[in-house]
Amino acid sequence: MFFRAIILPAAIVSVALVSAGGAQPAALVLRGATLIDGTDRPPLANATVVLTKGWITAVGAGTEVAIPRGARVVDLAGKFLLPGFIEMHGHLAIAAWEIDSSGPQRVLRYPYDEVATQELTRSQLAFGITTVRNPAAPTKEGVSLRDRVRRGELVGPRIFTSGAPLDRAPGNAAVDRVTTEAEVRAAVARQAAAGVDLIKLYSTLDSALTKAGIDEAHRLGLPAVAHLWLTSWTDAANARIDGITHIIVSNQNLLPEPRRAEYQKSIRGGQFMYDWFKHADFDGPEIRSMIDAVVRNRLTIDPTLVAFEWTVWQDDSTFYPEESNRYVPPTFAAKMAAFMRLGRWSDEDRASARAQIPRMQELARRLYQAGVPLTVGTDAANPWTYHRELELLAGAGIPNAEVLKMATRNAAISLRRTSEFGTVEPGKRADLVVLDADPIADIKNTRRIGWVIQDGRMARPQDYLPERLRGR
Repeated sequence: MFFRAIILPAAIVSVALVSAGGAQPAALVLRGATLIDGTDRPPLANATVVLTKGWITAVGAGTEVAIPRGARVVDLAGKFLLPGFIEMHGHLAIAAWEIDSSGPQRVLRYPYDEVATQELTRSQLAFGITTVRNPAAPTKEGVSLRDRVRRGELVGPRIFTSGAPLDRAPGNAAVDRVTTEAEVRAAVARQAAAGVDLIKLYSTLDSALTKAGIDEAHRLGLPAVAHLWLTSWTDAANARIDGITHIIVSNQNLLPEPRRAEYQKSIRGGQFMYDWFKHADFDGPEIRSMIDAVVRNRLTIDPTLVAFEWTVWQDDSTFYPEESNRYVPPTFAAKMAAFMRLGRWSDEDRASARAQIPRMQELARRLYQAGVPLTVGTDAANPWTYHRELELLAGAGIPNAEVLKMATRNAAISLRRTSEFGTVEPGKRADLVVLDADPIADIKNTRRIGWVIQDGRMARPQDYLPERLRGR
């Protein structure tokens, strides 16, 4: 679905509306759309939603809702109104910096690029993303980016950010390196003092270091999430971690014992993340116990299926069209492709990895069926791929209506902000998206965005695009 489908003409309105970043009307009334409110309630036809000073103040059917005197009324008949989308794995800070792929470890470096940053933050709104969790950023720069958007110095989504991930990996400039429990606790305390919203724990921490990070984060009132490998999902869940990023389980102890040795042979490069799925038994005791622990401890999981699909298909223009990279800065798109390159993989390796995407989808479906709140994220700052993630979740066999809740309400649950956003109800922020077609009938219709509303400001998607993309 090309972006020109997103910017199809929207409803005729009764008055001129606010452009991106402009002043808010005293009251804005959205009338006539079918409301998909992010709750368990069925869609409400011919809904009326009143927005006042950036907040939702009334929701109801048809003429049941009183129109405030002097309000601006927007006719949205035939449209679909939803909560703004929430990106739970958007590296807005890292994505603005150059990626050095010249060395064997392909570490990240951070020469700041203001133009790229502004383009990345604005492009999220063009795709209906009104809130982003940024779960890995250079600590100072991540907090600064969040605060600049909050102060209105940059146009962009509401951001919740971690600092640099805590990890043992030597030589990786992108992490806050720790090797002992004392160092873990000290790093968490430093990041808390710097003002982060959450702590990110990374893949080479063992169970003891992971637990130390969780405990210290909770002591300081912060949630902890992790990209796991050496610590199993089961151990992290029982240590009361708040969330797990990525569907890749990777830990050998969660495989049937006879298959572990063969799996160990594939731990090279990034291929092991895919190979784990070749050996996993989703009906075996290891995975059943893992899912039980995740459910019992009320974790949220952010699968980022699209990150793994994109990695193994991004070189195939028939699968990922040129358009898929159009909405990030061109220099970033090129650097990201180099960073994720699979040049060391044989054709057989690549084919094997591609074959594991359905297995990843199957695990996501099983987590959903077990009652695990899944969320929607991309492991990038590319908003085009956010909508591909919705398609992959729906393609896993999860009903479209449930996928939409993952993109809205479940994310608010994970961020501990259900009183603020994630559903369309009185008392919530006026963060909304208007679609030209029904996303429950076809999840691809989430790309058909007519209007984006953030804090009560209503704008066309193209208003947020850089000049190089206007009119395309």
